[in-house]
Amino acid sequence: MKELLIGIFLILHILENYASNTTREDKFLSVFTVVKFPNDACGSSSGLNGTCYTSSQCESLGGSSSGSCASSFGVCCVFSLTCGGSSSQNNTYMTMTSYNVASDPNPCTYTICKSNSDVCKLRIDYESMSIGPPGTIDQASTTAGLTPSPIVGDCITDSLTINNPGGSSPPTICGVNTGQHMFLPASDSCNELKFDIDTGSTVTRTWQIKVTQFECGSPMAPEQDCLQWHTAQTGAFFTFNWDTSVTVTGNQRHLSDQYYDVCFRQQSSYCKICFSPYAHHAITIDVTTFGLGTSSDDAAAKSTATDAKCTGITTLNTAEITQKAVGDYVTLLGANNDPTACSTIGVATKICGVFFTVTDDTIVHNTVCSCSTPFKMGVHLDSDEAVFGPAMTAKKTNSENTVPTLGSGFGLGGFYLSYWQVAC
Repeated sequence: MKELLIGIFLILHILENYASNTTREDKFLSVFTVVKFPNDACGSSSGLNGTCYTSSQCESLGGSSSGSCASSFGVCCVFSLTCGGSSSQNNTYMTMTSYNVASDPNPCTYTICKSNSDVCKLRIDYESMSIGPPGTIDQASTTAGLTPSPIVGDCITDSLTINNPGGSSPPTICGVNTGQHMFLPASDSCNELKFDIDTGSTVTRTWQIKVTQFECGSPMAPEQDCLQWHTAQTGAFFTFNWDTSVTVTGNQRHLSDQYYDVCFRQQSSYCKICFSPYAHHAITIDVTTFGLGTSSDDAAAKSTATDAKCTGITTLNTAEITQKAVGDYVTLLGANNDPTACSTIGVATKICGVFFTVTDDTIVHNTVCSCSTPFKMGVHLDSDEAVFGPAMTAKKTNSENTVPTLGSGFGLGGFYLSYWQVAC
């Protein structure tokens, strides 16, 4: 004990002499090392993305520590909201492991605000999402003849809407959307995601959604008004409510009122972009991943790819029976079926019907390319689906109760397309 007391007095004496020759600030900085690190994105031990903060900062901001960062001086702070929550942190998650209609709020809303004034874009990643599906033909009242249905493709049970105060909002979605993403402007008034749930339905609802914030001018966010933005040289994309886990693609059903652009960042020294169905078969419809609208032929499944037939107007009656592919289409400027050169640019800019091609009245899917920049495909899916009644089930239509052949797609299906850029 005597030796301990002597040691303490010696330390106090040294500190007293040190203090007499230094300022208070110099003394503090010399005795203690101040560690500073940027609040960068980090990978948490749970597998989610987080932001590097000190432990106390993470707690005060409402996050949860999950692993370390900054050479263990910081913690990877994960921000996850429950229904009714709000966040201004980058990499914020909204997670619902299983929605309970008896106890969870309805609607379930989340509010996302800018992390700083320089933020221009939000990216919404649907890492997983499954809620009530859209209306089907079984729920529509059809009679013999051609009838536009106000139910097929509509989100009549559950829906997710995202508001964008001061600007246009993305389309309403429902069903299965795992693997999808959306870009939208970051509003100064904050953006709200709202799940509206039909509590009378017994559908299982789960979701995990991540919101990433991008500052103005970021190369990882589109400059144009694009709902989706693909930055890789090759990849794939699909309509909302396309379940990529299901191998029988004839069961897919696209949503109504979907008007947006899918954009692709042009790679250096690449001058062309090409597309084809992700999967297609010469005979079997169940592995064909393109179908928007009906056949161009009243008696057989054929392609429809001209502006005259892809009108985008669903005003249907029996007198218009020979022009059936009308309401839904995709647009591609300078579309052509020549994947080798840009010398022959086709005049068709709309593609619809049961085969993916820019040539009318064919019975095969083709590779479709464009040299027009910026690389972009427009999606136009209207509010009414053309539905044939039982008396016309032999026609090659977009009805669920028909049996198209020769590898054609279901007109209610939507699309799952591959893309790749071609070097100059």
